[in-house]
Amino acid sequence: MPICHFPKVISALLIVTAAVVISLTNAADSVGYVGPQASPMSAEPKPRIWVVVNLFTGQSSKQAVLVRDTLARLGAKGRGIVLPYKDITVDNMQRLDPAFLALSPNGIPWCRYKGRNGENLQMFFKSLKILIEQYNVPVVGICGGHQALALAFGGKVGPIRGGEDDCFPYGKNPTERGRHYVDVVKEDPIFLGMSRRINLVENHYDEVKRLPSGFVCLARNELCPYQIIRHPSKPAYGLQAHSEYYFSSRPDGGLLLRNFLAIAENHNRFYRDVEPVDPGPTAANITPVPANQAQAQANPSPGASAPRHGPTQAKEREPLLKSVW
Repeated sequence: MPICHFPKVISALLIVTAAVVISLTNAADSVGYVGPQASPMSAEPKPRIWVVVNLFTGQSSKQAVLVRDTLARLGAKGRGIVLPYKDITVDNMQRLDPAFLALSPNGIPWCRYKGRNGENLQMFFKSLKILIEQYNVPVVGICGGHQALALAFGGKVGPIRGGEDDCFPYGKNPTERGRHYVDVVKEDPIFLGMSRRINLVENHYDEVKRLPSGFVCLARNELCPYQIIRHPSKPAYGLQAHSEYYFSSRPDGGLLLRNFLAIAENHNRFYRDVEPVDPGPTAANITPVPANQAQAQANPSPGASAPRHGPTQAKEREPLLKSVW
């Protein structure tokens, strides 16, 4: 065939190819074909609302708002709201589907919650246990919130200088106050980027006297044996210290909360945001945070992302929860 005829042949082939593509496209449209579907793991879920539970007896409190603002500053995704503990019911939380719950400090001894306040508190404890164990909602409790977590699962809380059944009014001088060192006694993702001895702000009269069955003690000091605790198989943590207070020179409180946000985010991604799937042979670990980056993590620049830990294979989920969470 003469070379001069090649352009005509190529043009004809292009016209035929285009016609075939158009025909196939029309056929696909007629049966509703929309192309390859994204896997459930490929799309980022929309950020959820997250809830700070006000454990004072009003609708809100300065302490609850401070916790909310601190978590937002540390990179919590979505929108944080403050709700009173009486509104934390299973039905309400099913509707809200929060990313996590943060339990605020409280202002009076638990034994002083009387009448309707006492009834609402007991209902909150029941709901909290269900939300953690049946609905997989991550939880972090701060100071009084730490004690509330223990109470919800059958632990005992009482005055530092008293017994587990004593009821002492709060005075002007908390028994443990100011900055104190706390010793880590068990490795956990909540301590990523931190040393074995951490410095935290304390301000409390009561303490956890007896751990709930199965709960794990993660950190202690000489005055209080249960400074940081964790549910045996769920991402639910109690921090006796006021971790919402920290400084760039002493960032440990902020690092604890930032690490919790990373734990909650990854837990939600692989256990709550998608149908159960096998994510593949991904290492079941958590990327360590270098110690020299600890201060930067506790004081992130706007928009900085939280550190993440990797997913686990479906068959390994339960053993990992038992060993890590």
